[in-house]
Amino acid sequence: MDRSSLRKSALCLCVLSSCWLNEVTAADEPKSAALIQTLPKDGSWSELNVNLKVNDQEFVLNWALRSLGQAFHGGKQCRFLEMEQTSDVPQFPKTIWRVLVPEEEFGEGKDPIAKAVKIWIKQGENEPQTVESITLRDPVFAMLLAGPKQNLKTEDAKEKVNWQQGDLECSVFSGLHEIEFGATKVRIVNRIFRHKDVPFGLAGMTQDINLSIGGQKQAAKIKMSLRDQGKDAKAKLPGLVP
Repeated sequence: MDRSSLRKSALCLCVLSSCWLNEVTAADEPKSAALIQTLPKDGSWSELNVNLKVNDQEFVLNWALRSLGQAFHGGKQCRFLEMEQTSDVPQFPKTIWRVLVPEEEFGEGKDPIAKAVKIWIKQGENEPQTVESITLRDPVFAMLLAGPKQNLKTEDAKEKVNWQQGDLECSVFSGLHEIEFGATKVRIVNRIFRHKDVPFGLAGMTQDINLSIGGQKQAAKIKMSLRDQGKDAKAKLPGLVP
């Protein structure tokens, strides 16, 4: 083989190797790190402890996820879910989100809550309301649900999450979420802990949040971890149907 042929062969090999490496890298990177991805069995529920630190103040909240039956909507099989926030802190009133999501939108690497076809919210003692989207009603909560959007990766090391029945060795997905709307800038560094034996796949997470509103800066940190899970979920807003 002459030098010209050798150079051409080497160039082809480099190009093929580069394409192969790009394909492997793309396959290894998660497509989405949304908090809720897995379609849970009907009736399954999970409760998570939430520790929130805003500047120098600390708060304790509870977060519950419930899978609450099926319904056809727009010709598609859908699932009702409820997400409930409770606390003893007046700044964080009891809030229940109820959503109807096509079952085909669930799965690894997807963001099913973003595809909800019906959304309701009930805050405190107020009557439930239908809303167009979680993002329009509560953009910060929507960012929390969406998880990181940039620099997504699956970490090599597992993370141990302790709950009342033992320890879970969880896969870790990390990344960054930055967004700007009006005079508000939000930057969130995420680490999400997943386990196949937990409803919705979510065993915990941490979020470091930096918020700038008109030049005024605030910092917050969220730590969430599984407390309990079960198979007998009861709806808090059963009357809300399409």
